[in-house]
Amino acid sequence: MRTALSGVAIGLALTLAAPAPAFAHNYLVDSTPDEASTLTEVPEEFTVTTNEPLLDVSGEAAGFALQVRDANGGYYGDGCLTVEGATLSTPAQLGEAGEYTIGWQVVSGDGHTVSGEFAFAWEPAPDFVPAPAADAPPSCGEAGATGGAAAPTEPTDPPSDAGAVSGTDLLWVLGTVVAVAVVLFGTLLLFTRRRSAPKR
Repeated sequence: MRTALSGVAIGLALTLAAPAPAFAHNYLVDSTPDEASTLTEVPEEFTVTTNEPLLDVSGEAAGFALQVRDANGGYYGDGCLTVEGATLSTPAQLGEAGEYTIGWQVVSGDGHTVSGEFAFAWEPAPDFVPAPAADAPPSCGEAGATGGAAAPTEPTDPPSDAGAVSGTDLLWVLGTVVAVAVVLFGTLLLFTRRRSAPKR
């Protein structure tokens, strides 16, 4: 009996000492346009798609951003964002021919923000009418903006999560501790009943 109880105690100690399972953040798997590609026509939307669905708790794309900038730092678009499954999108606008950068920020399913950027080239037809550039990131709903729901936030660097413990991790550890405690209680109860049973 002592051996059995010792085994349960050791198992509980190892469970508490073991690190909680790591929950990977979303990562980019597709985009419009492709990174390092050359556009000759303006697409309907600029998009980024990750490997897993995005977390849009408010339904207003809070914490998300998708910003298009030219080589001079000018911004394009109306700042309106749409989150659908694993994809974040914004209506597309471009100015003069040249190099452009798309900066993006999304909220992963685990609640952490993930961000990045990629470049592409823009080579329009001679008769293309360029859109005007803005000095600051556009905000959805301002004069001239169309559609969408949320004002974007400036993309930030991915957070350092070393040593961070999410609510899911804590629930996993708590559930394991409770399960081990139930096994330990059942073992003690069984031992107590056997000792109190009358001998024949």
